[in-house]
Amino acid sequence: MIKRTLALASILILTGCSTMTPPRYSVSVDNVQALKKYENAQLTFSDFKQSAAYSSNCRLMGPIQPADNLSMPEFVAKAFNDELKMADVYSEHGTKISGDITNIAFSSVAGLTNGYWDISVKLTSSNGNSIDVHNKYEFKSGFDAITACNATADALTPAVQDLIKKTVTDPSFSTLF
Repeated sequence: MIKRTLALASILILTGCSTMTPPRYSVSVDNVQALKKYENAQLTFSDFKQSAAYSSNCRLMGPIQPADNLSMPEFVAKAFNDELKMADVYSEHGTKISGDITNIAFSSVAGLTNGYWDISVKLTSSNGNSIDVHNKYEFKSGFDAITACNATADALTPAVQDLIKKTVTDPSFSTLF
């Protein structure tokens, strides 16, 4: 009886976790429009790191990790660069902007059926200027763990889109190039 209980518990533990993968990043039309006002800029986001601790576990469901086996810094840098490319202001030979994710956290249980992504970055230009940007993106998550954690994973892209929008519409953004 004890062996059967241990075997069942082992099976439940091994099959109970799954990685929730958000969809690939998709470019925001609003961000592209905001970036087009910098038509003479030539930028690239590179050398992203993450100094903030990040707990990727969502309830007992498992971790939330970006698509394509990217790390969070790679996901955010790729998102910035995708937006720059669509706005025709991307250049590998342009001003290099490095980034540090100074805060990254999510909740799938804010107010019971709501959630949020809380992301902050410090962006530093090769010209020596830097800006700090913080964005808290709120969304409906759900009550049960499966629904809430999948909604949290799905909300990563719009959370990063909002972070980028807050960045490129900040009057200090132009000091980076």
